[in-house]
Amino acid sequence: MYQNYIFDLYGTLVDIHTNEQKRYLWEKMALYMRFQGAEYTASELRQAYYEKIKEQKNEKSVIISAKLGIHVQPEETEASFERLIPDLYLAKGISISEEKAVDWAVMFRTISMEHLSLYEGAAELLVRLRENGKKVYLLSNAQRLFTEPEMRALGIYDSFDAIYYSSDAGFMKPSPHFYQKLLKEQGLSPAQSVMVGNDDKADAWGAHDNGLDSIYVYTRQSPRMESPLPANCQKINEISEVFEG
Repeated sequence: MYQNYIFDLYGTLVDIHTNEQKRYLWEKMALYMRFQGAEYTASELRQAYYEKIKEQKNEKSVIISAKLGIHVQPEETEASFERLIPDLYLAKGISISEEKAVDWAVMFRTISMEHLSLYEGAAELLVRLRENGKKVYLLSNAQRLFTEPEMRALGIYDSFDAIYYSSDAGFMKPSPHFYQKLLKEQGLSPAQSVMVGNDDKADAWGAHDNGLDSIYVYTRQSPRMESPLPANCQKINEISEVFEG
């Protein structure tokens, strides 16, 4: 029925659990930064991290609203680690290279991560879709700096015709700006495309509001549903049920 399959990543194809609240994470990251001359305590770094994210989102909201001539909420925008990490160092008078920022992101993610794996049948599904002539895309609320290494480690990075990270786009699902960026740049017909995800608001309703059908799969990462799924959404039990061709 569909020619184009657009996937969410975390909670849909990838089973992941991270914990950014544990003190151990911030203690180790603060120590790592002190080794490079950026003097932070664990609590100071944690506070600065979340403040920088909020500042970025607020700033993007103002800039994009002015550019588009419409009001864009900060919650609709996405911060970027490519800027956030150097800013944390600059606040302490230290400049770092892009490579150092990548190292920071990967270390942060590694320490905070408690589980990472593909859902059963996910890799096979992506292969099967492409073998049947389907186009496969990723539309993910994710930070490219650590998401790309994770996808490579899981062996699925090359399974997509194009990948869209919210950190690059500056928007997060369910923002129509994020959806439309993929649809327009890839020249996709909404009638021939379907969004596959585990989030009723970001994936199912986000797709609906952009003229797309959707397939919803409930996983342990799925947020609590705030409303019924849209009429053009199919609910499945396992990711392998997306395509039976």
